[in-house]
Amino acid sequence: MSGLKEALKDAVLSVLPSLSPDVISQLVEKLTDQGVEGLDDLIYVKEDDILEFIRPIQCRKLLSAWQNQEKQNQTVVLQPVDVLPLVPCEASTTPDARPSCSSSTSANSPGSTGVSHSWAENFKVPWNVMPAGIQSAIENDQRPSPADRRQMIRILADEMKKHEENPTRSQCLTVTQQIVRRYPKVFADMVGDRQIVGGYASLLSQLKVRIEHLNRKSTLSHHMTQRNEIGNTKKRSSTDSYGCTSWQPILPPGESYESIEVKRQRMEEIHRHEGISGAQRGDICKLMEETYCLQRKMINEIPSHTIADIRTKWPYLFAQRHIYGHFEMLTDKKVLRLLESSIQEGGPKIVQFFKEKPTNEDVRNTLSSDQNDVAAMVLQLLLAHFKEKLDGLILLTDEFATPLDVQQALPLPESPRLIILGQSLSNQRWMLSVEGQVVCEGEQPNIVSGLAALFASFYNFNLQYQEEAACTLEFIQRRFLDINPERGSKAKKGKVTSKKTGQIVQKKNTTVHPQVSSLLRKLTDFEWNF
Repeated sequence: MSGLKEALKDAVLSVLPSLSPDVISQLVEKLTDQGVEGLDDLIYVKEDDILEFIRPIQCRKLLSAWQNQEKQNQTVVLQPVDVLPLVPCEASTTPDARPSCSSSTSANSPGSTGVSHSWAENFKVPWNVMPAGIQSAIENDQRPSPADRRQMIRILADEMKKHEENPTRSQCLTVTQQIVRRYPKVFADMVGDRQIVGGYASLLSQLKVRIEHLNRKSTLSHHMTQRNEIGNTKKRSSTDSYGCTSWQPILPPGESYESIEVKRQRMEEIHRHEGISGAQRGDICKLMEETYCLQRKMINEIPSHTIADIRTKWPYLFAQRHIYGHFEMLTDKKVLRLLESSIQEGGPKIVQFFKEKPTNEDVRNTLSSDQNDVAAMVLQLLLAHFKEKLDGLILLTDEFATPLDVQQALPLPESPRLIILGQSLSNQRWMLSVEGQVVCEGEQPNIVSGLAALFASFYNFNLQYQEEAACTLEFIQRRFLDINPERGSKAKKGKVTSKKTGQIVQKKNTTVHPQVSSLLRKLTDFEWNF
């Protein structure tokens, strides 16, 4: 049976490589429980059989791949249906061959009429006409300079327009994915020396912006995808489980929801006698781990429970150490440790980057302040760069205020806020508010510990980033915590207020916000001394 499960894992991973290990394991268990005894049985799987684990489009990709595989009578591990190898040059004949200077422009097959919608999958990058800096970078597995990269984007856009006047974002994505997969060290988005999962967001953004610039006077309509409404059944958004590795775990062996409920009631009783101070007890830590699946069950239920309801049932979930602990079980990330090390190592580089290249007047004003705390300076610089206000993330109040004082004195918003007790961000006591109420009082008087609790709350309670600080939060997520899912976003979707015009606009759905992608790319270039 273990051999079959490994084969099924490979069959899933080859089509959906970004799925988390937990989801894959649950999916494989479901397939074997339903009677799948070999890869040949996969053609009988229906969408409803696996829809509880993955999204509808992912289901269809899997089923389509398995159906196509059967038609081709193949018995090897399945390949993704939406990814074809990118051949950089027709003259390349060996696996390690680099792009040569032979002709490489592809054309539609003879006799075809209209636009071929599969051209992007077979598109050949004209490496022979790329700048010498690009060809040298590929030869030496080094990052090209920003100027060479921009010239490459211009050539790439011109070549793609020969196939279609206004390539869609999906077609641009296909081309950029293939480039990054072939030369990740050269073109992939990086955080320090680590590649972001997927890693093609900045290249895709540059390419699509270039194409839109070339078509700015065109009367062509943008390609739109009509979304079918599937019934009225409420389902959890993919935003909720975004970046999580154990969003809804199964029951531990030998446990039932009834037995775990007994443990929850035991913690509730301890809280009645000892209050929040009981969170430090060793048995409470053990009980919080053992009841994690029941915590997630309540948080993930539809309709959603209020924070007040969750706090009544799980008071210790709002203690600082258990906010961190829940986040670690949910994402497999130690939020405080990662933030501390990332800011300690990368914070000075970010400050130096803005000193050498201040991006706007707000950044200049921030740099001229007398802020000596690196973490506080980095946070203020990020907010200034993205033109986001401090109170979109942090509120300042009297240093001697109690939670009741804060709730009476400040208009606390629904979205999470870090409340600093004092008029400076450096080394201050803090509180955390969610849904207009103070839910946690910090045990460590510094901004990094508060920022860690604030960030963890978005994941712990399935919350979207507030628009007032969405870019700063996404930057922290990607740069400092290395949470880089290939799809989805924690940012708000739909209509938002434009930072430039103040008007209500329809926000584009992107995996990485273009401004975040741009800053990450510029920081990487800065570290490479470009």
